[in-house]
Amino acid sequence: MKIKSFRGSRGLWGLGVVIALSLPACLVPPFSEIQDARLAGQGKIELTPFASTISASNEGETSHIQNNFGIQAGVGVLSFMDFRLRYEYLNHPKSGSEYDSSYGAHVLAGGPKFSLVKDILALSLPVGFAFGGDVESSETWQFHPTLIATAPLAKALTMSLSVKALIPLQSGGNTLYAVNLGMGITPNGSPVTIRPEAGILFDTEGSGFDFHLSLGLSFRIGR
Repeated sequence: MKIKSFRGSRGLWGLGVVIALSLPACLVPPFSEIQDARLAGQGKIELTPFASTISASNEGETSHIQNNFGIQAGVGVLSFMDFRLRYEYLNHPKSGSEYDSSYGAHVLAGGPKFSLVKDILALSLPVGFAFGGDVESSETWQFHPTLIATAPLAKALTMSLSVKALIPLQSGGNTLYAVNLGMGITPNGSPVTIRPEAGILFDTEGSGFDFHLSLGLSFRIGR
């Protein structure tokens, strides 16, 4: 069982850390962000469990194709840099038509996140791969340079926009692009931030695109 190459020709794909070239049949590598431009802070940790639902749209037709579940962690290493890790499980639910049963794969990624303008602009540089089942991990490595911009809307509300390229680290794969728009809702005095997000994944040569709706909860640990 092979996972479509990220988005060769008209295939539909994505990931925030991502991978892809050899995932099972139609799995879409994750491309959500579920974070903002802020760093965890030196000596602190930010943990964010999240879930996503992914749909594909092509030639006027839209269908739900995947559910993702994961967790990411940011560890404050320096005043201007975090190191982030992300794990995600990708599941294609049983459809009763083209696929006889559900199947999935795992994604693991990590890399530094640099603050360019404090709490406003950051650069994330994760590298990741997929594993599990019939996935050929050596063919799934990808690099996801991501620029994240955050603006405060109110005392407890921020909006973040991220843009990223999904670059395969082996020959034969196309570079994909993703844009995500998310909110950060932090009740007064709460260490928890609620993160609803939506985004799209596309190929500059393709006619279709993938889109996700996600929800995460960020917990800040440390003082």
